Amino acid sequence: MIKPFVVIIPSAGTGSRFLSDKPKQYSLIQEQTVLELSLEPFLDFSECVGICVTVSPEDQYWKSLDLTKNSKIEFIEGGSTRSLSVKKGFEFWKSSSLEYESVLIHDSVRPCVRSSDIREMLEDFSQNSFDGSVLGSPVTDTIKRLSPQTQTINDTVNRETLWRAFTPQIFRKQILEKAYKNYKEGIKFSDESSMVEKLSSNIKAYNGSGDNIKITHPEDINLAKSILVSQGRVQK
Repeated sequence: MIKPFVVIIPSAGTGSRFLSDKPKQYSLIQEQTVLELSLEPFLDFSECVGICVTVSPEDQYWKSLDLTKNSKIEFIEGGSTRSLSVKKGFEFWKSSSLEYESVLIHDSVRPCVRSSDIREMLEDFSQNSFDGSVLGSPVTDTIKRLSPQTQTINDTVNRETLWRAFTPQIFRKQILEKAYKNYKEGIKFSDESSMVEKLSSNIKAYNGSGDNIKITHPEDINLAKSILVSQGRVQK
């Protein structure tokens, strides 16, 4: 049994590394945007009571999406950083009248996340007492530690306990609220887990599919399309 949850999709980034005239979340794979594909799996869950997408004030692309017609989805103004955008999304849900136990965060540019991975992680999270759960996978490459000045190799890192963190990430509403009370603007976190880790060591790493890639560079679009075709979510 999965307990009720809300979703935050930070989508206020401009994607400067993507070298495009529009943010990468609006790039098309077949006839759907990356944002739509990233958000789509959560609509399959009746336990998902709401989805909040945070967008830039200058962003006009979202207004043309069919997603705006879905009563479960809200678009709000995001912040100047990813962390601030998620915080604004959390404040939005706090002020809502919806009843939920947990808050799930997912990148707007991870279109290949599998519904089966989401379901398994949510079921595990709902049945246990973790403060949070992070989808990811063990590191399989050999990891080298470099000297920042010379880029020469200092040593090889033991990878047995190393993990690649993806999204979605889900947290109990109470622990996330406590984390934001301690939040200091200007401190950057690469993900919400790194913020909550300051308060709790009870966050589970949940093993998911390694094809849950994040769109960063233009060439990632073709890779994502290939993955989505293999998953049966888009046509060749």
